[in-house]
Amino acid sequence: MAGINAARLVQGQELVVFPREGSYIGTLIDDLCTKDLREPYRVLTSRSEYRLLLRSDNADQRLTPLGRDIGLISDRRWHLFQTKQARIVAEKERLQALRVKELDDVGQQIAANTGQRIKGSIILADLLRRPGFHYQTLEQYGLGNPDLMQAEKAGAEIDIKYSGYIQRQQAQIEQVSKNTNRKLPPDLDYQAIETLSKEAREKLTQVQPVTVGQASRVGGVNPADINALLVHLEIQTRREATALSV
Repeated sequence: MAGINAARLVQGQELVVFPREGSYIGTLIDDLCTKDLREPYRVLTSRSEYRLLLRSDNADQRLTPLGRDIGLISDRRWHLFQTKQARIVAEKERLQALRVKELDDVGQQIAANTGQRIKGSIILADLLRRPGFHYQTLEQYGLGNPDLMQAEKAGAEIDIKYSGYIQRQQAQIEQVSKNTNRKLPPDLDYQAIETLSKEAREKLTQVQPVTVGQASRVGGVNPADINALLVHLEIQTRREATALSV
């Protein structure tokens, strides 16, 4: 990263910054620059509070466009990437559109083998969301797409199966970003916020940050603590609004 940005600096180009929610190297750099680290640092998946998004199967989806922007991705590799992503999108649309009916032979067979009844009809995407049901299971009933590569099948399945959790984590990221400049009450009692980790309570009480953004950069305070802090502030705001309206 230092080499990439050194080259871009001498060329008068904008520096590349990896957000911590976009990659593990982004998490590493953010931790090294903002945390009060008192021991050797190792990159572990547990370092990231966004590890649901930082999966090995979507690394190309997260980082290939950036690589293309800074000139590291060839035309051939870019074409392969775009083709793969387009096929995954098309497969997700197919899985959302195609239905299996309760009285169809395949519908009865699925219900008998899985022990889960199909009421009326069900789209293939909802079948994939069932516990223990995978893309390979769809293929056993002739409902898969034989033209796809294994990585494309896996990409479509993961996006569908975990869509609710992924959307929730994206919402958390947007919430933290939106509240970076939010002022913190000067009399805020961090010790009373039980959803904060013990270390976060101690560090925030000691530092007394002015904004949420400053709080997020205090050593020992992780993004999960910031989410808990935002929830607490929102609850307090609603209570105060209710008290004023009474």
